[in-house]
Amino acid sequence: MKGKKSHGVDYKKHIWLIPTFISCLQDHLALMMELLGMMPRKIALGGQYSREFFNRYGDLRHIRRLRFWPMNKVLVEKYEFSEKDANDMADFLVPILDFVPEKRPTAAQCLLHPWISAGPLLLEPSMPSVKIQAGESVICEKKKREKDEREAMEIGMGNIAISADSKPVEDPQSSSKPSSKASTSAPR
Repeated sequence: MKGKKSHGVDYKKHIWLIPTFISCLQDHLALMMELLGMMPRKIALGGQYSREFFNRYGDLRHIRRLRFWPMNKVLVEKYEFSEKDANDMADFLVPILDFVPEKRPTAAQCLLHPWISAGPLLLEPSMPSVKIQAGESVICEKKKREKDEREAMEIGMGNIAISADSKPVEDPQSSSKPSSKASTSAPR
């Protein structure tokens, strides 16, 4: 008799995957606890498969030592957030990720949080406004020049279509004598 099948998987053939799956889940639980603190015993032992992961005290069965790394420290040390930004973001996210569902804020409460309701922070320009305007005019002039060069090239090329698949075709006249236009190229 064959094992129970679901989505085309014969579980008797793949029974060896169960320890790997449990190990991955336990690693995930450990990461959550390292980030958010210890899971309350009632939550840890309240699930259908809790005994697979937790002992009777609510500690992980197979992972003994956790290295706690609070979210604000993760954001600063790993993702290079400023202290203020890390603290503000962690202040918003940590309550949302609380292990106890009743303690989590509602969507409406999240929208009222200062991290969301404050709106985007406006960054101060690094150059004085006079330099910015001068820089913008240089950029505008450069773009106009590039546009003019493109238009001149389009006019000179006519209806020739160029693609990545195109291969150069040798013109019989150009092989005998070099063209004066070909020798003078536009600066890039």
